[in-house]
Amino acid sequence: MTFPFGFICDLLEELHSLCLDGKQQRAKDAIRRWFATHRALINSLGRCGHALLSTLLPDRRTDRVYSIQTNRLEFIIKRSQRLGKQRFERLRRYRQAGVKLDLGDCVQDIWNETWTQHHLRRSQVTIEDIDRLLDGIAANNKFSSPALRANKEASGSFQSGDLEGLYARLSPVEAKWFTRLVLKDYRPVELDESWVLQNYDARLPQILKVKDDFFAAMATLQVINDASLQPGDGTKVLQYLRPTLGTKVSRVFWRKGRSIKHCLEMGRGRMSVEKKIDGEYCQIHIDLSRMRARKEQCIQIFSKSGKDSTEDRKGLFG
Repeated sequence: MTFPFGFICDLLEELHSLCLDGKQQRAKDAIRRWFATHRALINSLGRCGHALLSTLLPDRRTDRVYSIQTNRLEFIIKRSQRLGKQRFERLRRYRQAGVKLDLGDCVQDIWNETWTQHHLRRSQVTIEDIDRLLDGIAANNKFSSPALRANKEASGSFQSGDLEGLYARLSPVEAKWFTRLVLKDYRPVELDESWVLQNYDARLPQILKVKDDFFAAMATLQVINDASLQPGDGTKVLQYLRPTLGTKVSRVFWRKGRSIKHCLEMGRGRMSVEKKIDGEYCQIHIDLSRMRARKEQCIQIFSKSGKDSTEDRKGLFG
């Protein structure tokens, strides 16, 4: 099954309208209704559900680095729509002081001029199309995760001009949100991550605590579904949650306390308190079965953001 990108845009448009009307408190209801409306199609995605989560929560994909900021994206859009000088300047109106627009708004404005009644109301672009394209861009970027760069299928499938070609297929609203997706910034819309995950599947937040990776989490969820376990079978679900080498474990949520008294006031139930020491947080995975090999082959380091930073932190190997 495929999932139209237009459905994602429907949700983002509704959330944007609520934000502009000062009704952000209704965002959770909008997200819940959206998931309920598309439940059958979402369930049919199976292990491919990572594409949906990656589209809704693009900032979670720290393994993907595109090196595409607004300057570069402007020229990609220009080539896609073959913009002349005047229209290109209109595309860049968001740069003007006092103009409450972003590049996505300007893209929608330009698209509205060419998106005629001869076009379909929405395009046929799917989240799978977008996921493959973004994987391809990231796989060819030296700052992306080693695992993604090693994916020959992803890196080999991307061709120069693919991004421009996808833009040419998008409707005005889709082009706006796709621009923000590439920039990993949907603001002013801010989706509540925990609420999105909870509505996708009530077991997903628990799984991501142990396997903080959309691919690994969806694979585990599929195994649990195959075992016919329900959200209420908490104890049985736990048997499928085992930390895996190479998959980051989610870090605990920290709050900064001013004193022990303040810590006790903030905390509830069981908690831990530790003294903050200057330095840099990282999570280190050591494959003991490969200890005889070079250290570079048995040690994997994840940064605080969840990115595989093994190559950048070789100084820690000792």
